[in-house]
Amino acid sequence: MALPPTEAQQLVRQHKDSAAANILQGKPAEALADYRKVVELSPHDSAARLKVAELLAQLGQRQEAVREFHYLAIRYAAEGQTLHAIAACKLILAIDPEHQETQENLASLIAMQSAEQSTEAAPPEKPAPTPLFSQLPRDVFVALLGMLEVRRVSGGEPIITEGERGHSMFILVQGTVRVVHTPENALPRTLAEIGEGSFFGEMGLISDAPRTATVIATRDCTLLEVTREMLAQLSARFPSLELVVQQFYKDRLLDNLLKSNPVFQPLSDAQKRAIAQRFQSRSVEPGTVLLQQGQRSSALHLLLRGRCSVVHQDPEGSERPYPDMTEGSVFGEISLLLDLRVTATVRAATPCLLLMLDQETVKELVLPHPEVRRALTQLSRERLDRTAALLSDGAEVQGSFLI
Repeated sequence: MALPPTEAQQLVRQHKDSAAANILQGKPAEALADYRKVVELSPHDSAARLKVAELLAQLGQRQEAVREFHYLAIRYAAEGQTLHAIAACKLILAIDPEHQETQENLASLIAMQSAEQSTEAAPPEKPAPTPLFSQLPRDVFVALLGMLEVRRVSGGEPIITEGERGHSMFILVQGTVRVVHTPENALPRTLAEIGEGSFFGEMGLISDAPRTATVIATRDCTLLEVTREMLAQLSARFPSLELVVQQFYKDRLLDNLLKSNPVFQPLSDAQKRAIAQRFQSRSVEPGTVLLQQGQRSSALHLLLRGRCSVVHQDPEGSERPYPDMTEGSVFGEISLLLDLRVTATVRAATPCLLLMLDQETVKELVLPHPEVRRALTQLSRERLDRTAALLSDGAEVQGSFLI
């Protein structure tokens, strides 16, 4: 006979409290018994079922633990909770590295989910497809699944530290994190609070540029880590992966550019999407001149890969180097938008891959907006003043300077 809902909820709470106390006292068997009762009373309580699986593994009951994790992985995937499913699958592989059934079933479910979401809009309550993972071919995803690292971080600990060289991307399965940036000679400030399903640090997959912010766990977190080394190994086996990663990186850079650059901020989301579709890629060899001092820019440049050198030539003919343009840099936009001459020459210092927005697109989709014009005028004035002051004072040139 089923218990009344209120009575069942009270019993569930009592058993969970008892389980927590038993864990603190080092009594995993007793805690397991408590959580089994919770699952009996509330079969759809995935958190309780996860505790059952973890305690079974801790007690050495490997086959039963694998069955519980397998159940959770399939259930999570069927509900569209891809990240939780992947984490459960990784926990299975930690117990039984040869357990292929879970990998295959999970990959199939994710492929089905991605196909459905590509043909129809997902309802608001259904999670969006996981970035990068949902774009991978099935065989590549299965291979990557075997390499993924599961990381657990306690609340208060840093996950990424500003200024360090990046080499990986993190996907937040459980928990919350805070993104903090510390400007030069200023106090730290919080940029964002992000929760489950979010990802961060993706630029580390392509570039070893320093991290631009610190990410701190605000409570205990479970994360999946994808490293550049993993993708390099997989690319050797699956050449198609390079195109997927490149598209992922391109989409993220464009998204960041259109959200953060003051020139594009006044535009609506629909207008930004239309502009993003008009960017074209261009590969260049070292020594290629991308902008010539004294001439006008013909395109907005976004550096996807490689490094560009920047020099200013004074009237006497001597050259002054500016800081190099690195991956993620934007240049030429103010000259293009305001029809001004650029103040320095930009050359490819290494083989480079760029995204470029042509002049016709700018005239058609960007310049007609009055708020864009105002932002552009302000930005150009600030950069011109900064560049002129630095050149006249002989100071070291840093930051955003090129028009």
